[in-house]
Amino acid sequence: LILLDSLLQEMASDLVLYSVAVIVRQVAVAGGWFSSRPEVSTPLNSWSRLTEGVHLHQAGLSPYSGVVFHETPLALAVFSVLGKSTAYASWLFIMGDLLTCFLLSRVGEVVAKQRLVDQEMANSSGLHHPEARPLLATLSSTLTIPRLLSLSYLLNPYIIASCAGMTSTVWTNLMLATFLLSLVTSHQVMACISLSLATYQSLYPALLIVPLCLKLVQSSPTVSPTSTVMTTLAMFLTFLTSLLLLSAEICGDWSFLHSVYGFILTVPELTPNMGIFWYFFTEMFDHFRVFFVWTFQLNLLLYVAPLSIKFPTHPLLLSTTMIGLIAVFKSYPSTGDVGLFLSLLPLFSHLLPFMKQTFIILCMLLATTVLAPIAWQLWIYNNSANANYYFAINLVYSTAQIFLITDLLFGQVKRQFYMTHGFSLLEKEDKEGQRPILQLK
Repeated sequence: LILLDSLLQEMASDLVLYSVAVIVRQVAVAGGWFSSRPEVSTPLNSWSRLTEGVHLHQAGLSPYSGVVFHETPLALAVFSVLGKSTAYASWLFIMGDLLTCFLLSRVGEVVAKQRLVDQEMANSSGLHHPEARPLLATLSSTLTIPRLLSLSYLLNPYIIASCAGMTSTVWTNLMLATFLLSLVTSHQVMACISLSLATYQSLYPALLIVPLCLKLVQSSPTVSPTSTVMTTLAMFLTFLTSLLLLSAEICGDWSFLHSVYGFILTVPELTPNMGIFWYFFTEMFDHFRVFFVWTFQLNLLLYVAPLSIKFPTHPLLLSTTMIGLIAVFKSYPSTGDVGLFLSLLPLFSHLLPFMKQTFIILCMLLATTVLAPIAWQLWIYNNSANANYYFAINLVYSTAQIFLITDLLFGQVKRQFYMTHGFSLLEKEDKEGQRPILQLK
């Protein structure tokens, strides 16, 4: 009876949470508050641009012949069938958000259970210091982590804005949530399919192939690592190639490659957003443009190798970090990208005691979230400010995310040190009465 009662209470609380999430999103859609916001809607994920592309496609014209439409051909075909009605499509986007939340809660369940098993094995092997016992996860984490993930996703204002604006970031987040669930369960085929779909949609998630390979190698110790990596790469490239061939069949040619992926890489449209590309290239001389486009795009790629070398046994942390870095350094970021990264943080709630900048980061994110619409209003509508104000907010917003990522990684390093060496090592004084200092490298 007690188990039945607790199960009913959990189901009731989930029902309330999902109902509130649906109501909030429908109210936001009806109000039309976010569909044209530069923080939410970009040239790559805009609902208005998608509907315009569908109109052109249904009229027998190529939407890729102009400079407005930059969605994938598969999205074009799907919404040509489903229709362009906002009232109907809004429910589709809300269902996508709810499904993403469900997948993330499943990720939380799997991760919490795996963490308990791993720490039990480490304890029995003597890998943990006796002083580190208070840092160990408890059985209650199998319930709290999934619930926190659901709350942080469904009630995340960035995610709500992205869903209410009916941006295609909703579907990218859904594919990434599917990938993360496949990652933690070591499901190779599903991970490759979901990652190829996410890469097909927004290109940058291709970087997540590295943590996937690391995870699959760890989960199959009896199989040759080279064989595992090559099989994974072959499967991922096969699925991605199939999607591109299907796209060419839909369009009748390969013009979409330049309009979708060329647009992402060359950054021709400098519409203001919450990223760092638009202002920089607005001020750039044309003869420097190619060099700095390459520099900005390769910047994201440079983080993969050092992070993979430092955290090879933590593919989930590595994936989350890469998702956060993509949200900062992609050419056309939106609040939906950052919202997914923030929603994944409950997976690492055990690192919170070791993070030192959480209050500063929270204040920076709150300030920029409030000030960005104000600066936009003053600049575009009141003509009493300029682009410098808006870009300054973008810089603080991006800096807060970088602080959060570095704080998360340093927290992992510090916790790992204490788990192995205990706390008393740093309390011992030498002959001169000085204590050792923990340097993170």
